[in-house]
Amino acid sequence: MNIIFADRKLEKYASDYALAQRKLGNLQAKLLHMRLNDLYDAESFEVLPYLPGHHHPLSENRAGEWACSLEQPTRLVYAPITEGVNKGSIELRELKELTVLEITDYHEKKNIR
Repeated sequence: MNIIFADRKLEKYASDYALAQRKLGNLQAKLLHMRLNDLYDAESFEVLPYLPGHHHPLSENRAGEWACSLEQPTRLVYAPITEGVNKGSIELRELKELTVLEITDYHEKKNIR
């Protein structure tokens, strides 16, 4: 899958493991890189619910976004890129790109990074 990052800081955490460890802690950095590697390897959104980390679509005010678990209660939040996809009937197998939005505890509305 193609991954884009919403901001430069997230992109740096993804590309520099040592930086992610310093800023997020050892376990959180390890889980972040594991989840990102799983996302890179995924063929489409269709397989995400079967990956480790409890990938799932969000609802209510976060409808259209997805999340997966890092170190509890922190989540990696991302959204599919739907450009070029028939928006009338979007199927998960058609979604092959995403934007990483944030690392957060959205239950507490607390941004981690």
